[in-house]
Amino acid sequence: MKPLHMYLNAITFCAPGAESWDALCALFNGADFSPPDDWRVVPECLSGRTARRVSPQILLALTVAERIGGSLPEDAGWVFASSAGEGETLQVILEMLSTPDMLIQPLRFQNAVHNAAAGQWSVAAKITGPMTSIAAHKETVGAGFMKAALQVALEARPVGLVIYDVPFPEPLDQTQPLGLPIGAGFALSPDPGPATLAAVEVTTCDSEPTTAESEIARALQATGNPVAAALPLLEKLAGGDRADIVLAIHGGGALQLRLEPA
Repeated sequence: MKPLHMYLNAITFCAPGAESWDALCALFNGADFSPPDDWRVVPECLSGRTARRVSPQILLALTVAERIGGSLPEDAGWVFASSAGEGETLQVILEMLSTPDMLIQPLRFQNAVHNAAAGQWSVAAKITGPMTSIAAHKETVGAGFMKAALQVALEARPVGLVIYDVPFPEPLDQTQPLGLPIGAGFALSPDPGPATLAAVEVTTCDSEPTTAESEIARALQATGNPVAAALPLLEKLAGGDRADIVLAIHGGGALQLRLEPA
């Protein structure tokens, strides 16, 4: 694969006990990690009524998107990457299908598809650029970065990458335990700017995925949430280090991100 080049201009992170990028950086430096049991995040771009009608997956995805949205132009591309998608909506539909009447609200069908979060974001933020939703099970982080890097390089277009996963309700959670909801966002561009944090060269390789170094990163990876695969990358970005980060991608091989701090 010919190397692809892009620039990272904004980062965000959102999880119980680590509700922002600054909070995650503090955890990297040894702050106590105490995730609350009743954690819920609500994006500012949704009204209270709308927020009550959508799933935790959509709420997390939109929170991440709006935090990096200010660093992207209106016609930017967007990539939403989630291994699980609409777990709660799927659970509700399955429960309703098991009843005699099988009465399912139309809004549930609308939000059952994997691109529901991207669709809700396009409406809430009046997005005019292209949007993509992808899933690659445990390799979703690598797949998200590959898609975003290709779009940045080939279309010369800024791209917002939103990676998120929320645990399924029971009993679906038994099929793929995710532990904690985790979301991460990256504002990427083809050219550097005054807010650029790092230059990133992307290529494929045959190396093993980079392992996490900090206690908090290892703890989040141990939850089983695929988004935690981004933690080694976030560790290096927090430290402002020049580094090569390897992410697993579906079908074998790996994706290498070479970071050069701005």
